Order: sequence, then structure tokens, then C-alpha cells
Amino acid sequence: MLTLTLAACSTEPAAGPAAPGPGGDKAQPVKAIQAAAGAVPDGQVFDVEPGPDGWEIKVASHGQEHKVRVSRDGAQVLGEQQTAKPSDDMAKLEQAGVDAVKALQTAQQRQPGELDEMEIDRATDGTVVWEVGLRDGKGIEHEVAVDAKTGAVR
Repeated sequence: MLTLTLAACSTEPAAGPAAPGPGGDKAQPVKAIQAAAGAVPDGQVFDVEPGPDGWEIKVASHGQEHKVRVSRDGAQVLGEQQTAKPSDDMAKLEQAGVDAVKALQTAQQRQPGELDEMEIDRATDGTVVWEVGLRDGKGIEHEVAVDAKTGAVR
């Protein structure tokens, strides 16, 4: 005799919200950036990328680089580790007058969309910029460069 068991089949909606993708609520990446910066003393975020279970965020603190994993909604720090060799991007933070949160908000004012990834970098003319990758409602990716010193969109 063959017995077939069905589990989790229902026409009722699932209990609780589905986990959002890299985008979701615009406040989520801001909360994640703030949580990562707060996870290490005097933390300054310089790179944000989506990870398998949330955000993977690089944070500079007292000359050291830390990789901080934060939940997708920004509510929980999932892990933190100091890297052996700090990124050269950390030096670019010294020239930045605009932090990651402000750069993200500025980019979203210019190009509405959900954060895909962002990092501090150097433009071809040598200017330090925040490169902010945003995905619009149609799934199209846009990159917005925000001057890291002045906060102006380039």
C-alpha cells in the first residue's frame, strides 16, 4: 500500500511575511548600515553588498577592516570578523564628508530604487565617490555616483 503525505499545502496565505530580496523596504538598508557601523567602535561603513542571509557590510574602525553580516531587515547583526588585510578603500573614507547612509539617501532622491550594492571608490578624475547601485521597480539597475566629499550627485 502506498501512502502519500502532503505537508504545507494550503490555500491560506503563509504565516508571517516573506523575506524580502536585496531591495524591499527602503529603510532596511539604512538600518543595516547603521547596525553594522554600530557593531564596531567608531565604525565607518565603506562597502555594502547583499549576502545569502542579509547584508555583507565592510566597516572601517581604527585602521582595521571588519566584515559585518546584518539581517536583511537591519534588525540583527549576524556576525562580525576582522580581516587580516585591510582594503585600500578604507583610506578613501578619510576624504569623505558624506557617510554611507547620506550617500544612499542622496542617490535614491536622484534615482528612486532599492539598494543593490554600494561602495566608496575613486572616479576616473580622481574624485572619491560613493558608487550606489539601485534597482528600480522594473528590475532595471542604475548606478548613481555621489561625491563623497560634497554629497553632490555626479
